[in-house]
Amino acid sequence: MNAAAGLLLLFQLRAAAAPPAEGKAAASAAAELRLGGAELVQIEGFAGPDGDIPCRPRSYSNTWHYKFRSGGEWLTVDACGPDVLNVSRDLSGGEPSEKLPYRVAEPSKVLKKLAAEGLFKPEPDPYGRSVLMRAAVLPAGDGRPAGCYWRVSQGKAAALADCSAEKAWKLSAAAPKAKAQDGPAGPAVKGRDTAGRYASMAVTEIRKKVPDASLLFVEALADRTGSARCVAPEDGWSFVFGSRSMGSRQAFGGCAGKTSSQLVTFDGKGASDLARLDPVTLPFKDSDHAVSRLPKGALGGCSTVSMKLKNFKPAYAPAAGHSQVWIIDCGSSRYLVDARTGSYLGPGKK
Repeated sequence: MNAAAGLLLLFQLRAAAAPPAEGKAAASAAAELRLGGAELVQIEGFAGPDGDIPCRPRSYSNTWHYKFRSGGEWLTVDACGPDVLNVSRDLSGGEPSEKLPYRVAEPSKVLKKLAAEGLFKPEPDPYGRSVLMRAAVLPAGDGRPAGCYWRVSQGKAAALADCSAEKAWKLSAAAPKAKAQDGPAGPAVKGRDTAGRYASMAVTEIRKKVPDASLLFVEALADRTGSARCVAPEDGWSFVFGSRSMGSRQAFGGCAGKTSSQLVTFDGKGASDLARLDPVTLPFKDSDHAVSRLPKGALGGCSTVSMKLKNFKPAYAPAAGHSQVWIIDCGSSRYLVDARTGSYLGPGKK
């Protein structure tokens, strides 16, 4: 390999991934424009086994999520390197509240420390990045002082390292998943950008072009209010349609009040179980209502959740007698909500 090719490869590798330190300046500037005096209180992201997150293609899931606080308000900035993709109010609030130190060890260094101590070893994930990494100031507990820590988890495995990556602790296994009788979290927080905002429009617009189109499923990455985390309409709520005359599946996108009404070829993600599905019917219980039915604390470990609305054929229903359901994933945990009645059905299998 000649020198020019080597430099090009190095540039491509650097552009492909960025540690959270490379996005702090851009995220802080974006936060200050929206929330004066904003202080960084948390960094979070789903990384690969090496601690990296790819910055390309531009997508909400390919970012570090920087949480800021000023007074009694919180703000989340999604950025990768110098590129800021989204800025949104964080309605969950409450925690965390203390400012992170100026220097925080990079995820790769944290993972190396945990591996050297024999406390945490990421498992390869063929379906994507599944190592949840979160830096925040935590209170004292389990023999360690209060301070800044990286919490690292994958499935039931979890460990803690201080933010200088000098000391590490093994965490106990994750608590059992909450059961339906634990009761919902409480009154629903009205989501600003829910699936129901676009549902009728999606069906109307697609059927203008393809009269026999059926809504196959709905999906998005969402916050804890059931609102889409989005950069562009195609990256917000995705309503996927199919029909005999259509030839290929098509998607209608909606986010932040904007829509993509043109037929966009769907990339096939999530299509593997279409033979098990019936068309989704309207109306349905909205996404903000669905997350409000989950047990208290169910989404406490996730600022971002995956939400899918599907209508299963009776033989494949994830809960007997409940076919049209919201499937809500938070890390390694899955929860089911009946999309017709709005009742919580309990944990599901991933």
